[in-house]
Amino acid sequence: MSLRPLFAGIEDIAELLESGTAVLTPNRRLSRAVGDAQHQYRLTKGDQVWPSSSILPLRQFWIERWRHAVTRGLIEPKVLVDAAAQRLIWRKVIDADEAVPFSLLSPSRAANLCQEASETLALWRINLDDKAVRQSFSFDEDSRAFLRWESRFREVLLDLDAVTPEQALEELLTCPDALGQSVALLSQDDLPPLHQALCEASPTWQQLTLPHRTAQLLPTRAFSDPAAELQMAARWCREQHERDPLGRYAVVLSDMHSDRDRLEYYLRKEFDCLTQDYASLPVNFATGFTLDRVPLVRDALRILEFSLPEVAVESVIAVLQSRFIKPLTYRKTHRERCIRRLRDLAKERIPQRVMRSVLDDLLDKEACELPWDVVLQLETNGSWHRRPRTPSQWLEPFRAILSAWGWSRGATLDSLEYQQAVQWQEALDSFATQDLFAGALTLPEAIQSLRELLSEQQFQPRTEDQAIQVLGPLETTGLRFDAMWITGMSAERWPAAAQPNPYLPHGLQREQGMPHADAGWERRWAKARWDHWLAGAGEIQASYVNQRDGAEALPSPLIVEVPSKLESEDWTVDERWLVQASKAAFDRVVLNSVPLAKDERAFQGVGASVLEQQSACPFQAFSATRLQATQTPALTAGLLASERGTLLHRALYDVWGSLRDSTQLASITDAELTPVIQRALDYAQLGLLKERLDVIGGDMIALERQRLDVVLRRWLALERERTEEFVVTGREEPREHQLGDLRLRLRIDRVDRLSDGRELIIDYKSGAIGSIKQWLGERPARPQLPLYALLEPPAAGITYASLKPGSEGFKGIGEQEFIKGIESADKQLEDEQSGGMEALRHGWIEELTLLANEFVSGHSPVDPRIDACRYCQRFSLCRLGEELA
Repeated sequence: MSLRPLFAGIEDIAELLESGTAVLTPNRRLSRAVGDAQHQYRLTKGDQVWPSSSILPLRQFWIERWRHAVTRGLIEPKVLVDAAAQRLIWRKVIDADEAVPFSLLSPSRAANLCQEASETLALWRINLDDKAVRQSFSFDEDSRAFLRWESRFREVLLDLDAVTPEQALEELLTCPDALGQSVALLSQDDLPPLHQALCEASPTWQQLTLPHRTAQLLPTRAFSDPAAELQMAARWCREQHERDPLGRYAVVLSDMHSDRDRLEYYLRKEFDCLTQDYASLPVNFATGFTLDRVPLVRDALRILEFSLPEVAVESVIAVLQSRFIKPLTYRKTHRERCIRRLRDLAKERIPQRVMRSVLDDLLDKEACELPWDVVLQLETNGSWHRRPRTPSQWLEPFRAILSAWGWSRGATLDSLEYQQAVQWQEALDSFATQDLFAGALTLPEAIQSLRELLSEQQFQPRTEDQAIQVLGPLETTGLRFDAMWITGMSAERWPAAAQPNPYLPHGLQREQGMPHADAGWERRWAKARWDHWLAGAGEIQASYVNQRDGAEALPSPLIVEVPSKLESEDWTVDERWLVQASKAAFDRVVLNSVPLAKDERAFQGVGASVLEQQSACPFQAFSATRLQATQTPALTAGLLASERGTLLHRALYDVWGSLRDSTQLASITDAELTPVIQRALDYAQLGLLKERLDVIGGDMIALERQRLDVVLRRWLALERERTEEFVVTGREEPREHQLGDLRLRLRIDRVDRLSDGRELIIDYKSGAIGSIKQWLGERPARPQLPLYALLEPPAAGITYASLKPGSEGFKGIGEQEFIKGIESADKQLEDEQSGGMEALRHGWIEELTLLANEFVSGHSPVDPRIDACRYCQRFSLCRLGEELA
């Protein structure tokens, strides 16, 4: 059996349709519903064949009449400029205006608003040549600018022998012979003056009364969270559909742009259509996705943007993983490393040459031709992207780029993806027609223009009629539903706040009753919509969110007549999932320790950080070292903290390679020190990846060099104050050390030999150090320097060297206080203990060996110290805070 019809009044207009009268509707959805109802009505009467009827949206019908008149020679033929082309012309007019007295934050947004303003003026038949009208535009800078732009806009259209749709309809009014068909308007809404004049100029016209019924109003439901409102609406849809599968149900979203995607997810969850039964969802959506957001087209745009000077890192990673790209021949061991390299750049966008450098190491050049090499062959000089072209001329390079990457050849397209591909080709055809308005565009301008064109086109999959409709407030007009759920019915959203066009005088908008002009218009419009819903549904459920930014929100004043009090209701777990969970059997997962294998023990990267992680939390050491679960670098505008540390360490390495000891440091003058520091900074800069240097830019490096120059001079001044002579005998010295069952590979920043032959181990720090008390006791934190104290021959002291501006100095432990900031080892021992550094070493051997053996044995419980989770960010692995059932 078929679903109940969405339009219930076909019997009342059947005679009009049979007589050839055109039935005009306010939207395309109602036109389709009337057409389907007529089809069923004719079949019920026993008709097999019947003449086609004119059932069209109002604006489309008049445009068709204009085209018909042009074809018959009744109206001079002109180019019809659609909304996208109009915005393009507006943008060029605005960009070319040198008399703008203000700075536009978004020229594209300004062009959109100007296009809307121009269309509204035409619909309300406002003559801008009228002196009184022009005077009303003279009191505001925005309005004066619009008048200037509008004049130029008309000149451009005149030069192109083109008209907007509204101008075409105004011409249609001057040709009575073109208005030869009677019309009937299936709507009670007020018409703009231009459409009203067209109706009145027709041979006959009438305004039909829509079928009316009185809806039963259910108690208004209030939710504390927007997601809860949409979740409950989705559950309501399922319950209604299960109760009567042949019924008609609607969810009206007051904010289709924000809520549509979330509601679709909740509907799919309720109807169990998230995976295998994805295409069986019994729901039609009034709006789909903009074409630039659908996966197939989105990846095509990403590939085209690879030809721009800068490329989005996420786009590169997404394309490498896209199913629509013909599989490229990767070096198998390089793919994850390539993605890691891209993320390690810590930038949202990177230069194109950097992207090529990274991908050159990933792709097997012998097995496949590199896509950018194919693109460069478009012209022998490789400068195809530098020459401006018209939109139609850009199509050949665009298609060549996509072909080089194997776009749309990666996998067999399903039905929805095939529809996307067809609409993509249609969009390219539309893009080519912009030659007349756009002129020659650079590559960035062409890609941006294509993206804007795609963002204005809705991809609405062709699906069968379904029982449940998700609609916006305007799209319910004339449709009949058994039940309707209306969201967002709070006082602050319904009626909405007025949004007058900023380029039109507010007084003119209010006087003419233009859309969104003032609060009065918004209230009248909202009340009319509410009356339509009451007349078109058997049952209405209204809902709203009663909390906004911590403040209480009230229901819309338009629904205060609901004969029931409000009930506060929060989302609860679906009983189906509770039943399923109660029947399921869960086995407790026992995590057994997995000792290190031989190849893991020989892993080159195991250093002192392993002991620090094992001390902080055993699971942290396991996930970071054995699972290689490292955090993705955060996006930053300049150098990373790790890069600043690298530059500092390398600069100090080179400085002491030149100075060598305290004697030379004391004797060198500031003038002689300058080339030493500059040479050290040159050497330090070589330690950064070339890709990062390209990404960061020379200005940022120059600033960092200036900062390091100051840091080094301040530090060397402090080193000059040391009273005991020293010689730097070790710089970035590699060491190996066996600790229990674990062999560690270490690198000591610096070793000083003092005047009596004893050694001092120094570790540079550019940030906070903390207290040396953290080295003592069980599970010593930051055990790097205590580990260095166990090396042979034993050092007389271990110390941090803090180069943090304003906090420069030493902090450590030694056999004696031979530098300010290095405390005596005996002071760190308990009162009854003695033995100095030797006693401390004995304790560190015991504690650090225990940590090393725990790591080797696979001991990895989630057991963090108080501060261990602050910078770990591995909660998705350890699931800390979740309670086991």
